[in-house]
Amino acid sequence: MPDMARKRNQRRDRLGRFSSAGTKIASTAKGTRRATKAATKTGAKKVVTGIGNSHVPGSFSRNLAVGQSGEFKGVKVGAEFKTPKGRGVVVKGAVGFHGKPNRRFDITPSLDAQQKKLTFTATPNPNRRAAAGTKLKR
Repeated sequence: MPDMARKRNQRRDRLGRFSSAGTKIASTAKGTRRATKAATKTGAKKVVTGIGNSHVPGSFSRNLAVGQSGEFKGVKVGAEFKTPKGRGVVVKGAVGFHGKPNRRFDITPSLDAQQKKLTFTATPNPNRRAAAGTKLKR
């Protein structure tokens, strides 16, 4: 019996775990969450202000192409961005279409850079062969 009197009675939570370890872990996790949230907010603000200063002037018009690329006709748009440490990235997007060889109309995009207008012209397709009994509308 004297040996049992020396043992310390450790507190346990409702699941039987030692309660001191759980509170230390929980407080550490809570602090980590708080620090992560604060860092995310400040980091997001830095990113937003950095983006405003990162666009390379003139890169949008330099990376704008309208016309035919291979079998596809369409528009390619891009812009360049720079980082504070001198690195850069180009972001591009392309929209193109490729019709059937026997399509009725040949559609061609064109760009008026001064007026900033994109226009499409539709002309009868010279490669279209009229099937027997059908007429090509002009």
